[in-house]
Amino acid sequence: MKNFKFLLFTIFLAVSCGLQAQDESTSVRQNIFEVLQASDGAGKVIIHQDKRIENLIIQKQTAKTGREATLGNGYRVQVFSSNEQRTGKVEAFKIEKEIREAFPNTGVYVNYNSPFWKVRVGDFSTVDEAQAFRNKLLEVFPDLRSQTYVVRDQIVK
Repeated sequence: MKNFKFLLFTIFLAVSCGLQAQDESTSVRQNIFEVLQASDGAGKVIIHQDKRIENLIIQKQTAKTGREATLGNGYRVQVFSSNEQRTGKVEAFKIEKEIREAFPNTGVYVNYNSPFWKVRVGDFSTVDEAQAFRNKLLEVFPDLRSQTYVVRDQIVK
């Protein structure tokens, strides 16, 4: 009798989990901005921002889920590398901010692999593309010349 009750409970649990998973897979998935702006009668949130912010967050989400963005071999331009514990992180994020402002449609990546902080820019398929961007970057930021070079990296395709 105990085994029969346990079997019934297990079947009930499996069926309810299956139905729950089916409901979640058929529902329309909203991003955080749509959820915040949806009005449920209690109040309404209005977000005034640059559309690029929303696009960046959506790109990050798709990169994490792997649905749209894929990684592959390619090249990036490394503009900063430091192992200074006290100043490396601050300097890396300062350079990232400046490059994002100058080149808003180009990916800028800050990485920390102990003990190095690195800033790399772009997702280029060929060395020539990366070198051309490096030259353009050095026109805007000539003081980065001593640290800037093309490196092989995993890029977003």
